[in-house]
Amino acid sequence: MRVAIIDDEKTARQHLRAMLEKHVPEAEIVGEASGVVSGLALLESESIAIAFMDVEMRDGLGFDLLANFESPDFQTIFITGHDRYAIQAFRYSATDYLIKPVFPADLKDAITKAKQRNSELTKSAIATLVENRVLNQEDKKIILSDNEAMHVVQIKDIIRCESDSNYTVFWFSKKEKLTISKTLKEYEKTLDDQPFFRVHKSHLINMTYVERFEKRDGGLIHLSDGSSVPLAVRKKEQFMEALANL
Repeated sequence: MRVAIIDDEKTARQHLRAMLEKHVPEAEIVGEASGVVSGLALLESESIAIAFMDVEMRDGLGFDLLANFESPDFQTIFITGHDRYAIQAFRYSATDYLIKPVFPADLKDAITKAKQRNSELTKSAIATLVENRVLNQEDKKIILSDNEAMHVVQIKDIIRCESDSNYTVFWFSKKEKLTISKTLKEYEKTLDDQPFFRVHKSHLINMTYVERFEKRDGGLIHLSDGSSVPLAVRKKEQFMEALANL
């Protein structure tokens, strides 16, 4: 497995190299680069399976580097500090990432996921990642993958998400729905910077679609698509506050 390391911090490159050599013996490090320009040259000159790439470098962003590849034939694992914006962008686009400092278990897990990704998902993930950088918050997109296809959807079109065991059912403004094999908890975390609220253990709703709230029987929330979801008693105060802040 041929890999490249692109990071403007020499100590970070050395740390990752040492970790790969110790914990991922099948990894062959074919080169290192210290920025966007040198990283692009490396990726264009070498055939690699995985590129480990820092998000922010002195001469630009890793996102900008990837924008040069219409259909990359390698997987990318981003490495970032505790940058909430960057992490949210990765979650939206289903892109693999590691948080500094990198730990062995996280490194091996990210590599396993990268090996399982197909080129079409990689292309969609990178395109969504790059596009979201220039979109307004309310126009951002998210990748949802089911058994049949990858769907790039606008977050504002999601009316609600409903838990179904280890799956999440997405309901959209066009009366469509998708069932995704991830838990509702994962999407609650992913969408926490959008106007979504976990009103019940089984329901995450887009607050912009709330039409009416009935206080009887513990609380019932009516949404603009005609659906209704229950409000957990313990969530009532937070829900009323979120509603007031719309």
